[in-house]
Amino acid sequence: MRKLWDNFEEYLCAIALVVMALVTFINVFSRKVSFINLSFTQELVTTMFVWVCCLAAAAAFKTNSHMGFAYLTDKLTGTAKKVHTYLRASLISINYIVWLVYGIDVVYRQAHYNMLTGVLEMPIWMIGIAIPLSAVLSIIRLWQYTMGKRFGDSEEVNLN
Repeated sequence: MRKLWDNFEEYLCAIALVVMALVTFINVFSRKVSFINLSFTQELVTTMFVWVCCLAAAAAFKTNSHMGFAYLTDKLTGTAKKVHTYLRASLISINYIVWLVYGIDVVYRQAHYNMLTGVLEMPIWMIGIAIPLSAVLSIIRLWQYTMGKRFGDSEEVNLN
């Protein structure tokens, strides 16, 4: 169960990417062979792309894989490095809390007004929920990394 939680985002991204590839292949194949355009596949792939991007953002925090300007921060040591680490995590968390608050509001409005997608007519909140969910997962993964938990390692790592 722990392995599932530690790799939750990656598993969901992998499943979504496989589905996206299969659906796109089927659409291209059907268009070239039988001249049938399965237009709904574009909406499905776009929806899954939103989910993959949001989950991948959360997954990147597990290994500190986000892009960053490290020239100055790599030179920090001791207390300055710890202050920077916790200040950075706090500012990123504040950003994601804003995402969470506004994301929940957007999803509420999408559900309240019963908004549907154009082709598949599925509820738009099913796409929008990716934003607040990724905010929660990003905050969790960010603080796991910040507190010294390195995924794939059996022990905790000291940030000193």
